[in-house]
Amino acid sequence: MLKQALIQSLHTFSSFIPLSWLQRLSRQSLFSLFYHTVSDQDLPHIKHLYKVRNSQLFEADLDFLLQHFSPISLEQLIDHVQNGKTLPPNAFLLTFDDGLAECYHLIAPLLKQKGIPATFFLNSDFVDNKALMFRYKASYLIEQLKTRSNATKIAAQYFEQYQLPFDSLKKSLLAVRWPEQALLDDLAVAFDIDFEAFLQEQKPYLTQEQIRAMLKDGFTFGSHSQNHPTYNKLNLNDQIQQTIRCQHYLDLHFDLPYKTFAFPFTDYGVSAAFFHQILGKENFQLTFGGAGLKQEQIKGQLQRFGMETQALTSAKRLIHTEYSYYIIKSIFKKNTIHRN
Repeated sequence: MLKQALIQSLHTFSSFIPLSWLQRLSRQSLFSLFYHTVSDQDLPHIKHLYKVRNSQLFEADLDFLLQHFSPISLEQLIDHVQNGKTLPPNAFLLTFDDGLAECYHLIAPLLKQKGIPATFFLNSDFVDNKALMFRYKASYLIEQLKTRSNATKIAAQYFEQYQLPFDSLKKSLLAVRWPEQALLDDLAVAFDIDFEAFLQEQKPYLTQEQIRAMLKDGFTFGSHSQNHPTYNKLNLNDQIQQTIRCQHYLDLHFDLPYKTFAFPFTDYGVSAAFFHQILGKENFQLTFGGAGLKQEQIKGQLQRFGMETQALTSAKRLIHTEYSYYIIKSIFKKNTIHRN
C-alpha cells in the first residue's frame, strides 16, 4: 500500500525533474526495457491482460529514448559484461518478450527506420503458432464469453471441479496459473471455442521464416522458456530444462552465436543455483529479469523495466518515475536483489 502510494506520487511529480539529473543521481550506465507487442488493431488474446501501445505511442517512446539514451545491441552488452568493454553514455537495450507476430509486421520496420537494435525472446513451443500461451488463452476466453448469458454459471462449475475459487468470470480466468491451465482448455471445449483455429487464422506468433528475416536485418533473439511457466513455481531441474530446451531449439533452427535468456513473468524467488548452472555450466552469456531498475549480485543477470501498464502512460512519465523510485530505494539500500 505504502509502495503504491509512493510510486503514484513519483508518477505525478517526477517528470518535472530533468532526466539527466536522475540519470546522474542513479549512477546507472544501462537502462534495459521490454515490451511484448505494439498494435493498431484489437488483440483479443492480450486486451484483458494489459494495455497495448499503438504505433504512434510506441514511436513517441522511441523518440524519447533516442533523445535521452544511446541504443546498444545485445552483442555490445555481452562484450561489456564479459570483457568490460565501455558502453556509450546512458545506454539502453530494447527487448521484446513472447515472440508475437507484430514484432515482424510493425515493430521491426519502425526500429530499422530509426536505427535501433533490439532483442526478441522466444518460447520454443509457440513459434510457428504451434500453441497458445495460457495467459493469452484466458484473455481470448474472456473476450469470447463476455456476451454469453450462461458463461458465468458453467465456468463456475468447472472451477469447482478443479477445486479453485470462483469470483467474477474475468477475475477468475485471469487468476488461473500455469499448473492449472488445463482448465482453460476444458472451458474452451465446453463453449466450443477453438484455440487451434485462432492460431491458424490469426497467427499471433512469429514463424521461423519471419525470425530468419529479422536475423538477416540484424535483430537478435534469445530464449524465453519452452512454454512460459512461472519459474518460482518450478523445481530447479524443471527451471533448467525449460531454459536449455528452448535454447536448444534456437540453436538447432537458427544457429545463434550467443546464448541469452529472459525469464517469463518474473525471476523473483529463483535461487542462485539456477544462475550458477545456466551462466556457468550451460555457458549462457546473459539472463534477464523484469524487476525494473535494480542491481544484481550475480554477474550476467540483468534487470529490465516493463513499459506496458494498465494505463497508456508516456515513456517520459514511466521512465522518470522508475529512476526516481530507484534513487529512493538506493538511499535505503533496497536497490539490490539478493538470492539464496
